[in-house]
Amino acid sequence: MTAANQPARKPVPDRSILWSALGHGLLLVVIIVGGLSLPHTPPKTQLAIRATVVEQPGKARPRPAARPEPKPEPKAAPPPEPKPEPKPEPKPEPKPAPKPEPKPLPKDPPPKPDPKVEQRKAEQKLRDEASAAKLEREKQKAVEQKAEAERAKAEAEKQKAAQAKAEAERRRAAREAEELKRQLEEEEELLAAADSGALDNYKALIKQKIERNWIRPPGARPGLECEVSVTQIPGGEVTGAQVERCNADEAVRRSIEAAVRRASPLPLPDDPTLFERNLRFTFKPEQ
Repeated sequence: MTAANQPARKPVPDRSILWSALGHGLLLVVIIVGGLSLPHTPPKTQLAIRATVVEQPGKARPRPAARPEPKPEPKAAPPPEPKPEPKPEPKPEPKPAPKPEPKPLPKDPPPKPDPKVEQRKAEQKLRDEASAAKLEREKQKAVEQKAEAERAKAEAEKQKAAQAKAEAERRRAAREAEELKRQLEEEEELLAAADSGALDNYKALIKQKIERNWIRPPGARPGLECEVSVTQIPGGEVTGAQVERCNADEAVRRSIEAAVRRASPLPLPDDPTLFERNLRFTFKPEQ
């Protein structure tokens, strides 16, 4: 029988390929089991198994097709670090239970007040209040009387001081009038020996100017005659005027004194020696 007539033999599978496939299967099972049992450990890197094909002599074997190299599985991300467990908070110590306060002993009920005693107390209280009010009124009245007496005393002292001042002023005016009168009398005595005609003319000029400045009041009666005392300084300026003896009322006296002041400065004499600081003349206006 020729080779062409012999039936074709089935190819015998290669044992190396079988062992390689079996090794890969076992490795895959180990990896899966290890990954399930150890979740926190990174997966192991798959190891490649290199197998050597041994060919039997005298047998021609077809070469197996080149197997693609397995791609490395992606590395899993490392598991996160476990967080530290929080420390337990210390438990507060239990407070001691408060001791129960002792119950107060029951007090005896207060005795009921006697109505008669209470009435006597109320009446006594009213009497005391009335006495206190009366005493307060008496004190207030005494204070008012004392204040009134002090005011009356102060007023009396004030009036007394005013009277004393007025008396002192009157005495001073009397002394000044007496002194002025004495000076006038002395000057009149001196003037008697002088030229009476020039002096009379000098006084006549003064009287005329005063009469021209006099405003006749309604109460001036006919026959008016008043003694007037005039004080002047060099130049004729009047420094004082006073009506002494006069047969008219106070209004007429004041009008004459005002006329003397309005006539200032008074006329001057032709002879300076005839000038007098204190003049006295009779004011007798023409009717």
